[in-house]
Parts: sequence; C-alpha cells; structure tokens
Amino acid sequence: MALSGLAMALLLAVLDQTIVATALPAIAREFHATGSVSWVVTAYLITTVASAPIHGKLGDLYGRRRTFLAAVTIFVIASALAGAANSVEMLIAMRALQGLGGGGLMNLATSGFADLVPASERGKVQGYTGGVFAIGSMGGPLLGGLFAEHLSWRWIFYVNVPLGLLCLVVTYVTFRVPHTPRRPKAAIDYTGAALLAAAVTALLLVTVWGGTEYAWGSPQILGLVAGAVVLGGLFWWQERRAADPVLPPRLFRNPVFALGVPSSGLLGIALFGTIVYVPQFVEVSRGAGPTVAGLVLVPTMGLAVGAGMAAAIRVGATGRYRRFPIAGSLLVLAGFGGLTLLEPHTPLWQLFVPLALLGVGVGLHMQLMVFIVQNAVPHADLGTATAATMFFRALGGAVGTALFSTLLLRGLRDALPAAAPGVDPDDAYNAIAHHTGGIAESARPAVAEAFADSIHLVFAAALPFAALMLVLAWFIPAVPLRRTVRDDG
Repeated sequence: MALSGLAMALLLAVLDQTIVATALPAIAREFHATGSVSWVVTAYLITTVASAPIHGKLGDLYGRRRTFLAAVTIFVIASALAGAANSVEMLIAMRALQGLGGGGLMNLATSGFADLVPASERGKVQGYTGGVFAIGSMGGPLLGGLFAEHLSWRWIFYVNVPLGLLCLVVTYVTFRVPHTPRRPKAAIDYTGAALLAAAVTALLLVTVWGGTEYAWGSPQILGLVAGAVVLGGLFWWQERRAADPVLPPRLFRNPVFALGVPSSGLLGIALFGTIVYVPQFVEVSRGAGPTVAGLVLVPTMGLAVGAGMAAAIRVGATGRYRRFPIAGSLLVLAGFGGLTLLEPHTPLWQLFVPLALLGVGVGLHMQLMVFIVQNAVPHADLGTATAATMFFRALGGAVGTALFSTLLLRGLRDALPAAAPGVDPDDAYNAIAHHTGGIAESARPAVAEAFADSIHLVFAAALPFAALMLVLAWFIPAVPLRRTVRDDG
C-alpha cells in the first residue's frame, strides 16, 4: 500500500509537467492572454526543478515521510486553487506553488521506494516506477488534449485533488520507515539553496525566452546566461564551504554518481525531444488533432514500461546491471537516427520503428539509472543523490526542448520563404507548437514539407547527446546490490 501511494504521487508530479501544454490555447482564449500563457508551463517547470535538491536534502535530514506529506499537501492545495483561478496571473502563481509541491512528490517518492525495498529486491518495484514515469511523461499531452476538448482545462488541475487526497491518506497510514534524526552540522544551507534556485531560474529563462521573446544575442539573453554562470559558480563555492551542503561536492568523487547523474540529464534531452516533436510532426504531416497525435506515443510508452520492468526484474535476479543502460543508450541513438529519415508522407509503420527503439531504450535506461545511483551512495545521502539525478534529467529536458525549438524555428525560417512565400515562419511555428491556427488550408502542404525538412535538424541534434549518454553509461562501474535498505557497504 505504501508503494502504491508513492507511485500515485510520482504519477501526479510527472503528469503535471506535460499535461498542460495541449490546453494552453483554451486557457489563452478564456483569459485573453496569449502572450503570457506560456508561463503556466514555465512557472511549474522552474519551481519543480529548482526545489528538487532542497526536498532531497530535507528528506535526508528530517525524514522522508514528514517532508513528503508536506509536499503532497502543498500540491493538492495549489491544484485546487489553479483550477479555480479567475485570472492568468493567479493561475501562474498557483502553478509556481504547485511546482514546489511537485518537486517534492517526484523526488521524495523515488527515494521512498529505496527506503522500503532493498536494492537486491527492488527490481520489480523499479520496473513499475519506470513505467509510472513513462506513462506520466508520454500520457500527459494525450490527457491534456482530452480534458481541453471534451471537458474543461480546469479539470486538468481539479483531477489532482481527489487523487492527491487519496495519496495523502494512503501514505500517512502506511508509509512508515525508520528515521534516525540527524541534526545538520550547522543551520540548513539556505544560502546554497537560494543560489541554486536563482541559477536554475536564470538558465530556464534563457531556454524559454531565447529565440522567441528575445534574440539569442540580445542583452537580455546574454545577461541571463552570465547571471546563470556567476550564480552557478557562487553555488559551487558555497557548497564547498558549507557545513552541510544542499549538494555535497564529495558525491562527485563517487564514479557511479559522477557518471550516472549527467547520463540522466542527457536522457532528459532525448525523452522530451520525443514527447514534444513527434506528435507535432504527426499533426502537421497528417492533419491530426492534438489528441490523435498524442496517441502515436502510446506504443512507445508501452514498450518503455515493458522494457523497464523486464530489465529491473532481471537486475534483481542476477545483481548485474551494466549492460542495460548501455543497450538502452544504443537503442536511443538508433531511434533518433531513424527519426532523421522522416518525410511528410512517411507511412506510420515506418514512424513506429524508430519510436519502438526509443521506447525500449528509454525503458532500459531511465529508472534503472536512478536505481544504480541510489545503490552506490550511503543511505544518509539517498534523498540528495536521488534528487540530483532527477534534477539533471528535468534540467536536460528543459534545455533540450528549448534547443530543439530554436533549431526548428530556424529551419522554418530558411525553408518557408521558398516553399510558401506568403506564410510567416513565426506564425507557422506558433500554429504548430501552440495550436494557434493561422495556417491557410492551401498552404498546409508546403508548411508540412518545410516542417519535415526542419525537424530533421531536431533529431540530428539529438544524436550527439545520445552518443555521449552511451559513453557515460559504458564507463559506469558495477557495484554489488545492497541486501538491506540501510546497508552502506
């Protein structure tokens, strides 16, 4: 029952990263706020990513159960208020608050699995959690489209309330794990936490505004880049001198942590590149709606769940795990290679081949990497290590999505003047990415051709990231699986 409650929390947190995007046009129409509506997604992303390491540290210091219940409470209250929002400003503020809770749900739930089940027996559980993450990531756009088309965008948030309350009751009653109170050597590293949150915010604003609100070479973007670098440097300096840092530098002396954490960041780029751009390709090339386009990812999601469960069960039975992230990285690399061959009229079965490779690859890598890192660090650092792994995955997804959107827009600007002289590239991009309309039916074939030519740049850009993920996975050393949840040997 405790595991079920934690899995429910993980699903809610992951869903809310992707479920809102397809409902943005409906939200913009109701509040007449086309320009600022993207912040409904951005606010949640910023607070989720920035708060992740802090939740992990608080869970290590004061106990996962207490910190987790607080995060669920924040998430449920913010969801109810977001659904009842009477202005776009209120909705953005509640999404930011919801992200503070969502960051805790995601990281503390994953750490909680390790509190309940030792590594040597966690194979089946890790497979289920990987499946939950895949379902939430890939099913979000589909559910968001269904709610927006057939109910109301407000139900995207209201549905969290009963599920969140059920999760709260189940975990309050059943999630009881021993915790030895460990007072920090000094006060909590609030300075480090603030510097990290500020650095992440600056970096994410670069990814959100760069190439859209402001040119990449504009003073605003360059200033944010400089700010992110300076704040990141100050954060690292603070962590090296803090008595009890938010992200202890000593963890990076552990080769499994030092290689596994950035590998998860690179996977985030691959995963979110697939989630965002494959449905867009289907919409443009097939004229499908958001809901139908989202269904294209269902087989990929199923394969990710099945491969993750099978690999995790095998790891639990044999104690050997190195081959799985290596094989997963190879399949992700092959999948993106296949996606670079897409044409406007590519048969769907040819699209499903690279998507199948990506699904199996993500399943073999994604949640197993969290498990591998958890197994390699002392139990006292379990929450911090888990949060760092998922922090870099989310950050990689944000950075990768922004990079790919810039490449796509640049490709449209190069291709459309010749293919469709009367179509503005920015209008075409917004119609594709944000469902704003504005593409004349007569221009659709030319836009589809230009989009297919441009999306090659997106999937080609993913190839070096997948290759680097393979290199990192190759060098991760094998560590014997723990036999108990608190065995640090």
